[in-house]
Amino acid sequence: MPGRALAPGAGCGSLPALGLSLACALLPGIGLGAGCAARIDPAASSARFVVDVRLPIRAEGRFTELAGELRPADGGLCEVEVRLRADTVDYEGPEWMAKLTRSPAFLDAGAHPEVGFVSQPFPPARLHEGGPVRGRLRLRGRERPVDFLLLTPSCPRPGEDCLLRVQGSVSRRDFGMQAYRFTVKDEVRFEFGIRFAEAR
Repeated sequence: MPGRALAPGAGCGSLPALGLSLACALLPGIGLGAGCAARIDPAASSARFVVDVRLPIRAEGRFTELAGELRPADGGLCEVEVRLRADTVDYEGPEWMAKLTRSPAFLDAGAHPEVGFVSQPFPPARLHEGGPVRGRLRLRGRERPVDFLLLTPSCPRPGEDCLLRVQGSVSRRDFGMQAYRFTVKDEVRFEFGIRFAEAR
């Protein structure tokens, strides 16, 4: 079952997340250099997730280690790859929830420490206009198609002067997380804020 969206010449592009987007040299005011290649700035970017718990507690986590890049794809399009470390999750809530999130019942960070997303190629205009960002998410050793939404940026040079914001949700069951069905809802929501470190 694909992830449910909440809201995502030659060589121009955009970026999502997991998902993440940014622009390219052929677009005015972007300043990314020829080739539409840029590295995600891990210090200025963020990746968060929210688990809906059937209890009156906050259940929100943050991946403290994030990396990735925007790169050219065929046909004047771009694609983005994002890599997260499940074993670096910092949880905003009870410590037992943090341990549970990293455990085999959920992220299984010990056996599958890396979470990855690779987008399908998308047009450069997507970075300025917002819209769907589709791709494949790798989580707990399973890879599934997901749909994310790139929100409409709030500045002329998205990813440089302002964050690229991406939202989406996935089903826990799709990735083998079926424990605690009576206390934890199936939907896991993701939120990304992406800024680029430099252009090549």
